[in-house]
Amino acid sequence: MQGSAAEDSDLADRLEASKQSLVKMAKSISTKRQAVATQLKDGVQQQLADLFMEKAVFEVHIEPTTELNRNGMDSVEFFIQTNPGEKLLPLVKSASGGELSRIMLALKTIFAKAVGVTSIIFDEVDTGVSGRVAQAIANKIYTISAKSQVLCITHLPQVAAMSDQHYFISKQVTGNRTMTHLQELDEDDSINELSRMLAGTEVTKITREHAEELLKLASHEKAVIRAALK
Repeated sequence: MQGSAAEDSDLADRLEASKQSLVKMAKSISTKRQAVATQLKDGVQQQLADLFMEKAVFEVHIEPTTELNRNGMDSVEFFIQTNPGEKLLPLVKSASGGELSRIMLALKTIFAKAVGVTSIIFDEVDTGVSGRVAQAIANKIYTISAKSQVLCITHLPQVAAMSDQHYFISKQVTGNRTMTHLQELDEDDSINELSRMLAGTEVTKITREHAEELLKLASHEKAVIRAALK
């Protein structure tokens, strides 16, 4: 019995020492997190300005917790004010589809730079946008591709036109199984698929001309971006 009590006491001491060590590390992480949060806020603000959300206000709220958790001793939440006069609200409750797409692109852009990733996937980060915002997103993604390999899944012709290589993804049901097919497109195929994205299923002479013009404009935009990055 005495041996058992001694072992229990030793285990309790070791558990307490481990807990204090974790608390110390969590506090150190919290201090660093506060400093990085300011950098993240400024970075996202700049990215959003590039994506025509220059009046949006982005903030990182960090609240201490009483207990240790997998993230240390902090509760972290992103807040956004998308328009002047609105309340600053949690990101998950306030942003529209198009706004959320741009915010996610801004965050991914910063995170990609911070961790030095060599490949990044954008899965429909252009949802809910069109026109000049779509082109701004396309330009931002192409800028990222200058330093990282980018795989982008999109339904917007402005975004697709900025790509250096095009692939068409389709699904077919064979024998009660759904199979996904990936086809690399040559220049003519790319024009055809861009035509479909612009006008629907029917490819006409006019839609092909629009697609060709879009590719020419994209080529000009890419040249401008490459020159700016030198």
